[in-house]
Amino acid sequence: MAEPSPGVVPTAARRAAARWVAGMSKPTLAVVLMAYIMLVHLVGLGVFTYGFLLTRLTIPDVSPSYSASNPMPMEPTHSKAVIIVIDALRTDFISPYHTSPASPFHHGVLSLPAELSVSQPSHSLIFNAYSDPPTTTMQRIKGITTGSLPTFIDAGANFASTAITEDSIISQLVSANKSIAFMGDDTWMNLFPNAFTQAYPYDSFNVEDLHTVDNGVIEHIFPLLDKPEQWDVIIGHFLGVDHVGHRVGPDRETMRLKLKQMDEVLRRVVDKLDDDTLLVVLGDHGMNPKGDHGGDSDLETASALWMYSKGKPLVGDAASASRGYEWPEYWFPGTDKPLRHVNQIDLVPTLSLMLGVPIPFNSLGSVIPECFSRSPVTLKVATHLNTVQIERYIAQYGNREISHSVRRLASKTDIEDPTTRVVKQNRAVTLAALDALRALWAQFSVSHIVVGLVVLGSSVLAVISLYLGVRNGGPQWDVYVRYALDTAIMAGVGLGSVAGTFAGVYTRVPLVALQVFLVAAAGVSSLVLAAPLFAGRTWRGVSWNLGRSIGPIILILHALSFASNSYIMWEDRVVVFFLTTIAAVHFGRALTAPMASMRLNLLGLSVGFAALVRFMGLSTVCREEQQPYCTVTFYSGAAGTPEWAVYVLPLVAFGVLPRIVATVLSWSKSYAGPAPVFLAAVWRAVITSSAFYWTLDWMETWDGLNPERIPLVQLLKLWLARGSIGIALGALPYLWYTSGLCIKVVREPDQTGARADEVEVYGFGNAFGSTYLLFVLIAFSIVQLPSLAVSQIVLCALVTAMLIHLELVDTQRDAVIMQRNFANSANPGAFEPGQGDAIVRPSFTDVVPFALLALLGFFATGHQAVLATIQWKAAFIGFDTVVYPWSPLLVVINTWGPIALVAVAVPLLALWNISPRPNDTVPVLGHTVQVALAFSTYFATITFASALCAAWLRRHLMVWKVFAPRFMLGGVTLLVVDAMLIIAVGVGLRVTTDKVWRTFKSVSV
Repeated sequence: MAEPSPGVVPTAARRAAARWVAGMSKPTLAVVLMAYIMLVHLVGLGVFTYGFLLTRLTIPDVSPSYSASNPMPMEPTHSKAVIIVIDALRTDFISPYHTSPASPFHHGVLSLPAELSVSQPSHSLIFNAYSDPPTTTMQRIKGITTGSLPTFIDAGANFASTAITEDSIISQLVSANKSIAFMGDDTWMNLFPNAFTQAYPYDSFNVEDLHTVDNGVIEHIFPLLDKPEQWDVIIGHFLGVDHVGHRVGPDRETMRLKLKQMDEVLRRVVDKLDDDTLLVVLGDHGMNPKGDHGGDSDLETASALWMYSKGKPLVGDAASASRGYEWPEYWFPGTDKPLRHVNQIDLVPTLSLMLGVPIPFNSLGSVIPECFSRSPVTLKVATHLNTVQIERYIAQYGNREISHSVRRLASKTDIEDPTTRVVKQNRAVTLAALDALRALWAQFSVSHIVVGLVVLGSSVLAVISLYLGVRNGGPQWDVYVRYALDTAIMAGVGLGSVAGTFAGVYTRVPLVALQVFLVAAAGVSSLVLAAPLFAGRTWRGVSWNLGRSIGPIILILHALSFASNSYIMWEDRVVVFFLTTIAAVHFGRALTAPMASMRLNLLGLSVGFAALVRFMGLSTVCREEQQPYCTVTFYSGAAGTPEWAVYVLPLVAFGVLPRIVATVLSWSKSYAGPAPVFLAAVWRAVITSSAFYWTLDWMETWDGLNPERIPLVQLLKLWLARGSIGIALGALPYLWYTSGLCIKVVREPDQTGARADEVEVYGFGNAFGSTYLLFVLIAFSIVQLPSLAVSQIVLCALVTAMLIHLELVDTQRDAVIMQRNFANSANPGAFEPGQGDAIVRPSFTDVVPFALLALLGFFATGHQAVLATIQWKAAFIGFDTVVYPWSPLLVVINTWGPIALVAVAVPLLALWNISPRPNDTVPVLGHTVQVALAFSTYFATITFASALCAAWLRRHLMVWKVFAPRFMLGGVTLLVVDAMLIIAVGVGLRVTTDKVWRTFKSVSV
């Protein structure tokens, strides 16, 4: 008898879950609803991602070591090697051909390779080595040791290196009893934990430290060079150039000094080399104009490679080296002369044969022909060994089609000279195999993609249905949600259990049964929730006038734009266009307001909103594809901005922002209670100190700073950050939680001087909104610190734009109420504010500007849907080195902070200027759930659209450059939004409403 599968969920458990839903309070129900939505999104994204971002298959086979029964087929060219990795050493840093005009900071500074290539051309070779993206250090170390290719998703592992289990040149050297000494980046120790006879690792992620790792390498490499009997191979990995790039970029005096240091190091190394030692100097990747890397732009993939042999020549005579061969060349951007071009993984088979060890089994590189051109026979043997190894790999991989196709391609080579023909054929095989396997590893699991899209698509429909159900439910919104969740749980868990049971019986793997259960439950429950959409009653009361329809129209246009790679590339500009369009609609609607004061108010707010959106749009970081039509303005000194201004303006902005917030609160008489102390004292101090952190960060690398003062600046910066983090996470939440409402209660005595029975409460009309706004400002202080200097100015504009939009929505709501009451009043001239129906349900269009502001905040704070815009320096705020989990968390906050901030602020759309009413006649919680569902709908829809377009266009030339990164951004963004909405509803709103009702109950008593 088969054992029950883990997918089985008994009927009693399903009934208990239904009773639990029926018995929970409204606030708890709201949190459970948002958590359910996040779970469904997580399942859909997980399944789709598994099918779309496959990783390559690693074959554990190892090339057999040379022995008496397996003799070495060719003599090694060198017995020893010194391999120096200068992290982020871009090709032009050592190239003799410079851009015009040349940079004095990194051109002609590290000049030794160019000098020796001119004076000793047969002993010195300079190459441009193409670094396969993602251009992150760990992936590139894998490439230059195994010769294999990374996949798109591998970039996520850069923070968490694990030991390499496949064959590599390191393992082959160890098998040949070679002694390997290592010093430098500790990533090597994680990848090869037991390979080195001597090791001196240093922490690799502290980009603030420009010298410790380099000085450590220098300290240990030169004593070893004086003791050649202790080693066969030395590996030294310098990090200073990379850290300078991340810290200040390549065009600074700091970079010139660092490259000068590397030049001096290489000159000392060359002096100590003996005649039988090969020197290899390379960069693991390049860097973009701001010193970052990770993507696939020309500057990031262009890494330097220099090979030098002091005794034996590397290249044979000119006649044999050039007989009938044309090797690839590369023009570095801005130069007028080409360099010899190779793939970075070509170093693996080349170095293996030069040192007399077998080529690693998984290597896909082609030997660099010049290194074996001392005779035609040597070159023929080297390329033959390379071809045999790759064909062995393809055979083990089990793809005969690739093997036959590359052989057919190679046989087409038509050259009379037999030796030259064989060399050309062998080269054709290796290069064709590389191209074929690149295409093979871009395969997808269509079944997983389809299932993931079904779950994501049904979740969008489910959230829309829930939005309409909550909207139509009014004060009784929970009745619909309870029934909907109860039905969805019963159907989803029931059918999911059946599917999980069958999967468990069929596969006998509990994990597979659980996965099938989750996918089936998520998909079925979403479809059940979406079913009411197809009933006409769901859409009752939905207005389709222009003012209310502009939001859905923009969402549809935004979703459709993901079918075009051009629109994705320019999404930052598209978002600005959508927001200004909404401002224009507000401007037009202002002309129909019933009172002159309302018309002027709406006109002024619309213009202010549009101006702030345009101002935020001025902060740009350009994608490679946007050139030459985009100008970078985000970084200090960009677009002619004085560098000092970028670090002074945030201090000014944060001096003004509390006054802006206070002014807006004063309009509703809500600048009372804890608000003055919270805003003018504590919050202002926190945000100003956070802004000053980045001023100190700039001063640390300021050329005018006395070097003796640098340790003091570093100490001040460290503790200023820690103090700001502590207050933002501790003191501010405690002050908000324990303080009262932003109201002022006044008891005026009557004419006899006796105490009056009635009180006047100032700020009553915005008791919910003003109190919740302080919660949002806590989130702002958390997001602000990890954001760079220009980002902090953008965040100020973002908060101001949100406040303006809240006032726009409130004024338009007042206009609607006034128009209704005039229309329903028998005597319009006797109308007084407050008469008639005072409930105006939020609309989807009210929420869309918040969603677009969140995306604009992401782009304007220096981010794009490319890896190169990740701002890694945020990982070291408050720390000297990488500290888990805080450093990755700080990078996440830096990247998705603006989106998270706006998501936390979404309940304000339902709370702003809403007076507490008895018996829940104005369903504050229901309206909050409604706007939260609308916000989630926007991001779920565009994420589904990006996934659908990426899957449909998966053979598009730009799939990995444009479509896949945008889907990954959308997926993470959706989960961040869902998580923040849970916090907003479960923490911010719950505490706010509890404080309001408790306070007014005590006042009434």
